[in-house]
Amino acid sequence: MRITEDLVFKAELIKKIAEREFSERTGVHCSDLCYCLNKQALRRLHPLPLDEHEILLFSQGWATQRWLTGMLTDAPHVEVDGIKVTCDALVPAGDIAGKSTPWELKATFQSSEKVIEENTAWLHQIMAQCYVMVTTEAYLTRLELMGNWGSVFPKGATKEEREAYRNAPEQQKPTLHAYHLVFTKDELDDNWEWLKARRTLFLSIERDGYFFRLPKGLALPQGQDWECRYCSDEYKKQCEEEQCTL
Repeated sequence: MRITEDLVFKAELIKKIAEREFSERTGVHCSDLCYCLNKQALRRLHPLPLDEHEILLFSQGWATQRWLTGMLTDAPHVEVDGIKVTCDALVPAGDIAGKSTPWELKATFQSSEKVIEENTAWLHQIMAQCYVMVTTEAYLTRLELMGNWGSVFPKGATKEEREAYRNAPEQQKPTLHAYHLVFTKDELDDNWEWLKARRTLFLSIERDGYFFRLPKGLALPQGQDWECRYCSDEYKKQCEEEQCTL
């Protein structure tokens, strides 16, 4: 038997995924507005080459969404006030909720013990879906790839103890949670006004081929300073400039 790693075959797989799943964005999407506006603008004005890690990371979301919904594509986008909103899926009328209801699907490395309310970007996104679909209800599924991040087994445990620990329900990986969200009309209206204000800021960043950096307090939604830790060095550098020719 001879087994060798085939890097050419692997590269072709990664290339095909990128060609199939990534497309050039036009217009202003809701997801552009729920995260750092500077970063979203730089992705349009100065796109960086996709790397293998990023492609595989996104692939987890695409694959699990299709697995859970049984559908190969998202629901058609709806545009209101110049903002494009796309639901991952809609729960059909008479299926669960009795009417077509937005269903947002997330595959994540975050702990299954993290409370949903801490995912503010997700909530902004889901409320936008409810607003354009004229409903106050939505569903959210969170597939936690690492479960609760519990250790595989305690240090120094015997083989039998490791096996028992690994098979304990609280240590299983992955895990899935499903949530039913109900909002008030005022919450949806306030969220939509916030998104419209963010759209105005987003459109002000790029003018005549120049990148005009927004102050951090405006670019980042409240409580999302963590985004800076995951930004590329190239974008961090450009974000520090008041004005950059791209």
